[in-house]
Amino acid sequence: MQSREDIQAIALETVLRHKRCGVSVSMGVGKTYIGLQYLDKLFTLANKPDAKFLVVAPKVDIFKSWTDDAEKFDLFYLTEHITFSTYVSLHKQNPEEYDIVILDEAHTTKYSHTQFLDLYQGRILGLTGTPPKWLQSEKGQIMQDYYPIVYSYKVDQAVDSGILNDYRIFVHNIELSTANTLETKQGWKTSERKNYEWLRRQIDEATDKTRFMKQIFCLSALKQYETKEIYTRQCLSKIPKEEKCLIFANTIAQAEKLCPHRHHSKKKDSDDLDAFKRGDITRLSAVEQLSEGVTIPDLKHIIILHAYGNEKKTSQKIGRVLRLNPDQVAKIHILQYVNTIDETWVTRALESFNQDKIKYVTL
Repeated sequence: MQSREDIQAIALETVLRHKRCGVSVSMGVGKTYIGLQYLDKLFTLANKPDAKFLVVAPKVDIFKSWTDDAEKFDLFYLTEHITFSTYVSLHKQNPEEYDIVILDEAHTTKYSHTQFLDLYQGRILGLTGTPPKWLQSEKGQIMQDYYPIVYSYKVDQAVDSGILNDYRIFVHNIELSTANTLETKQGWKTSERKNYEWLRRQIDEATDKTRFMKQIFCLSALKQYETKEIYTRQCLSKIPKEEKCLIFANTIAQAEKLCPHRHHSKKKDSDDLDAFKRGDITRLSAVEQLSEGVTIPDLKHIIILHAYGNEKKTSQKIGRVLRLNPDQVAKIHILQYVNTIDETWVTRALESFNQDKIKYVTL
């Protein structure tokens, strides 16, 4: 059985042998620490006092984890040499200025970022817990070109080694409502079930040119139906009030309705998030803002209203509850509408997880 330190040492030894590479390691193993050790080792070897490093991440919130870990592991001197940039602002950076570039959450890199990466000639280290699955996709091609994975360590390996706490996933089967409570743009009312069946017929009858937009309309409708909101409240009532639960809503409007305490892009202050971290409150709703880069102590439960057919988004959300003590078990609740495309999306999103730890239930 390998310890966290063993994994970190093996990962570091491996990436130092490559000029451009990536590591795919489970949350909780210490991607940021591996990155800091990488910079420390190369800085020492290069003996270049004016070395400059660029750390790129999808959100500003992630930068604090770098400075916090640098201080924690007595590597704070590195921050004097690090420039932080979001991916959105990467084009503003001069590729000739940096000796090393680290792509944090590297799976978020897009073609638009290659304008910088093509001109940059130095070392690149990509850090991710959810590398692109399809090599022929945009993100898969970028991974192969700029940070090919040379070391991998998955979630269930970390659980088996006692690095991460164990987990159980409960997929809740929910029927679309048959009550005529859904108001259409034309002013008359229909049910969620009738509306979904009509949207599916629209997709089946669509031309190649219009099918994609019809699918988007269907996705949007499924995300806005109210039945999952009603079910979420029922689910919350069964979770002990003294235990923290993070709710991942589909939209800001939904997050506002589901919980009096929220954290999302239109709520700039972090009072609710800080209170949630401290344990002053035990319920918090979010959209995507807390999917990655934020550690919430003692978080035992999450509710995910919609698991896209995208294992990265779901894995990142599940990762929020894999920071408990190794002897604790986290509970992940994922809601799906039965007899809809939602079932396919959930199945795809959970493919990489231990299927023995997934249970299909109804309240």
